[in-house]
Amino acid sequence: MIRYNWTGSAWDAGELTTDFHVNIHGLSNVLHYGQGLFEGLKAFHCKDGKVRIFNSSANAARMQSGSRRLAMPEVPTALFNEAVDRVVRDNIDYVPPYGIGGALYIRPFLFGHGCKLGLGAAPEYSFCTITAPVGAYYKGNLEAVDALVVEDYDRAAPRGVGGIKAAGNYAPDTLPSQDAKSMGYPVCLYLDAKEQAYVEEFSTSNFIGITADGTLVTPTSPSILPSCTKQVVLNVARELQMKVEERPVPYSELSSFKEVAACGTAVVLTPVSSITRGGEVLKYPSFDGIARLYNAITAIQCGEAEDKYGLTRVVGEKAHA
Repeated sequence: MIRYNWTGSAWDAGELTTDFHVNIHGLSNVLHYGQGLFEGLKAFHCKDGKVRIFNSSANAARMQSGSRRLAMPEVPTALFNEAVDRVVRDNIDYVPPYGIGGALYIRPFLFGHGCKLGLGAAPEYSFCTITAPVGAYYKGNLEAVDALVVEDYDRAAPRGVGGIKAAGNYAPDTLPSQDAKSMGYPVCLYLDAKEQAYVEEFSTSNFIGITADGTLVTPTSPSILPSCTKQVVLNVARELQMKVEERPVPYSELSSFKEVAACGTAVVLTPVSSITRGGEVLKYPSFDGIARLYNAITAIQCGEAEDKYGLTRVVGEKAHA
């Protein structure tokens, strides 16, 4: 792990440590008032033996957006990338080998701490980055999942903090997800809090739909967290000559979609085979378009295709096993 501390006017030089424990004061802001942000991205061992970080500058920009909203010191993109590069190089032996579908997961997080009881800016801030190897999500080909619309709870309020990756946004989904999984649904889908009429996002992923004419549609709303992966999906879709629409998506429109997927860092794209809301079940038996996008993006991640967008950055090299 690497940890940088805010000195009051700047970030220090950062320190690598083998200790994953973070010692903070019991009155720390993050523990009581939730002043914390996190990100998630990956490093890949590629076909040419190089180890590459994927799309980290997008994660840096998203954390900066969250910092402004939560009144925290921003982590400059250069420092964010430096932290990611240093911790990956230090853990390069743990990057799963090319060809097995694994990656080194990278978790940057920023939090306020220090001795202060009252609500307000924390006296101290730390920015840390931890890595952990992860295996392939799919054992072979893409596998579709069933989704359940959450009707008893809202994910984010209008003009709230749904549009940033605040740590506190995720705990409220624990109960709905737990309930959904007990009923056989691995994924929850949230609608807008005001009307329950528009699609927002899945528990931890953005919503992607493909219409009967092949148009890729994704919802827009200030309450939706802007997925770094989704922007890559949209760019690749345009390159593949797909029409792309970013707009509000009424739930009533989902019955006309041909394909649906959840989009995020963990898997890039997870096909959704059905969406259940009450007694209504919408089915999506095919995901050819989703698979095409998934294959194109994972090929870039693993160095099997040209990185036309400048998404990857070489941080080291590792011999093939």
